[in-house]
Amino acid sequence: MALRSYDEVRPWAKSIRRAVSEGTMPPWHADASYGKFSNDRRLSDREKEILVRWVKQGAPAGDPADMPTVPAFGDGWRLGEPDLEVAFDAVELAGGGPDVFKNMSATYELPEDRWVQSIEILPSNRRVVHHVIIFVLEDGQQSPTGWLGAWAAGMVPMTFPEGTGRLLKKGSRIVADMHYHPTDAASSDQTRIGLHFLEGEPEKELVNLWVQNTGFKIPSGAENHAVRSSFTFRQDSVLYSLFPHMHYRGRDFTYTAIYPDGRRETLLRVPGYDFNWQTVYELEAPLDLPAGTRIDCLAHFDNSAGNPDNPDNPDPSVDVTFGNESFDEMMIGFVDYTVKEGLRPLSAEDRLKLISAELRRDHPGEVFAVRVWERDQNEDEVIETVLHFPSEGEGMWYIPINGELIEGRLIEVAGGDAGFSAILASSFGRLAVQGRGGFESSELSGEVELGSQKFSFSGRRVDSD
Repeated sequence: MALRSYDEVRPWAKSIRRAVSEGTMPPWHADASYGKFSNDRRLSDREKEILVRWVKQGAPAGDPADMPTVPAFGDGWRLGEPDLEVAFDAVELAGGGPDVFKNMSATYELPEDRWVQSIEILPSNRRVVHHVIIFVLEDGQQSPTGWLGAWAAGMVPMTFPEGTGRLLKKGSRIVADMHYHPTDAASSDQTRIGLHFLEGEPEKELVNLWVQNTGFKIPSGAENHAVRSSFTFRQDSVLYSLFPHMHYRGRDFTYTAIYPDGRRETLLRVPGYDFNWQTVYELEAPLDLPAGTRIDCLAHFDNSAGNPDNPDNPDPSVDVTFGNESFDEMMIGFVDYTVKEGLRPLSAEDRLKLISAELRRDHPGEVFAVRVWERDQNEDEVIETVLHFPSEGEGMWYIPINGELIEGRLIEVAGGDAGFSAILASSFGRLAVQGRGGFESSELSGEVELGSQKFSFSGRRVDSD
């Protein structure tokens, strides 16, 4: 509905009073008890009282001379003409049917590497575009610093914090991860992005971190199923924003920081998550996170027949796992941050060296250097990893892949001196591990299965002869 004039507003007066009194409008889903955010859309108590009193008085028109200028809403760029515009191919969508997912790739003319200050994503048909995630492919691999930008219902163009930027390299490719939700009628869309560049290099690269869990299973009928994810910062860092993401079964989402001294701080709590309003919560003041700080994300899901917000659950008797479709689920806690020392975070390989040194210092005799390779591939093409394998309890396996350092928990460990079995719980899901050797041995080897993919591994205790 439009609210540009008194004649448009007056028929909705009672609905406005109810929405304002109940706090459903303007849409803002964060618990006011935790965190302060620069883009907080909530009305003050004084503003609410003025609107409610106006409706109770019969919603009078007031003096026309006091009417403000009507804002101009167009279909063009909200941030003005971009320095670089990239258009993706048009997509034709049939009426009805399931959601459509496409990775749209585009090239661009850029004579040199440039730093992006702002990104605006402009679908031509917002009625069918559910969300867009823009990332960069460098030498065929996704940039290790996360996405370039994103768009979903309720989001505005992204302008990065002062002194920060994201690098766009000459000769790389831009990819749009498109999620379409067709209407009943046939339609089309052509999405464009507009990039605004910094002059020169920023002080810091703004990193987009995905604190996610892809290995969960929400049981059929579960009304309040908990799913967790976490990430530990290995360098002194600065936090700028938080963006929780789930699908229709998502009930609530909480970010908690556990500092090296044991202190806990709730950074954000979204008690009534709404899939239809994707909000980036921008901190009013950047938050320092000392090295060793862990971010814990906790989400709850309602997979029951009584969930009124779940139109895409035709069968609540079915277990639900991670997936791209709206009737699947996701659990991602996006985090935007910078490091205090240097332009960007250490590489995954350098972080692995630090972790290895810390583990050898704190857990002598429990650390293995492990080489991993795909079963049928050349053993020379290996991934160098580090495994913390204690005699009791859970272990941790640190695996650098495509510029990221995957931290997987080794759980459900069983076996003896001759061999062991375990589950590797990571962002890739739950991987079955079968091993030979183990804690009592100076060497170990075995296999890891990820769906139809099979990997071999071999390693030796780091501090053994």
